[in-house]
Amino acid sequence: MKVWQQIAFWIIGLSAWFLLISSSQDAFEELEMAGTHISFENRKDRSFLDLAEMNQLLEESLPDSSGLVSEINKALLEESLDNHPAILKAEVYSKIDGNLRIMLWQHNPLARVITKKGSFYLLDKGQKMPISPHYSEEVPLISGKLDDADLKDLAAFWSTLKTDEFYQKFFVGLHCNEQKEWTLFPRKGKFKIRIGKAEDLSEKLAKLKVFYSQAPALKDINKLIEIDLRYEGQLICRKN
Repeated sequence: MKVWQQIAFWIIGLSAWFLLISSSQDAFEELEMAGTHISFENRKDRSFLDLAEMNQLLEESLPDSSGLVSEINKALLEESLDNHPAILKAEVYSKIDGNLRIMLWQHNPLARVITKKGSFYLLDKGQKMPISPHYSEEVPLISGKLDDADLKDLAAFWSTLKTDEFYQKFFVGLHCNEQKEWTLFPRKGKFKIRIGKAEDLSEKLAKLKVFYSQAPALKDINKLIEIDLRYEGQLICRKN
């Protein structure tokens, strides 16, 4: 094939390609909305969200227009959904069939905080998530007079526990007193664990883990009423 023929071939091919792209773009610009589809990508059997309510929220978020897919600002819609307190992430995209697809991932709360004014879930960066009327998560309970700094400390603490196989489901509750000292309540046993202020937590938990590794050899462990981890290098047990 001569050089000029090769050049002509490429020119024709590129022209056809640009024409196809242009036609596809024009077709998309005129594509009418066929419907919407919302899917929960996690927590499907433990959803804080209700599908009917999410569809209603979506209808309110969509613009009043002629119903063309091209008129929907997907990035803005994603941002709006991301701002929902129970939603961790949203992805919005359209298909050539005219359907708008919305994929939603929900938060996994660390604990539930109980206050005089009500309660809320605690998320991994100390954010507050409202209680859902659709599902109640079984998580540790936290009480006390707490400010935003306390919530961040507690979120970091419980996030750390989730990475430790020994402590993942060890505690069922925590109380913070006016002096900002923590008292923890284990899942097993009728005693409490005084951990003090939110300082040197890894060292305190390490002491407790060593104690439990020796617990089977200890007598009268069921008579314990308190384990005190507040003092450096010490673990103090009090019993009846």
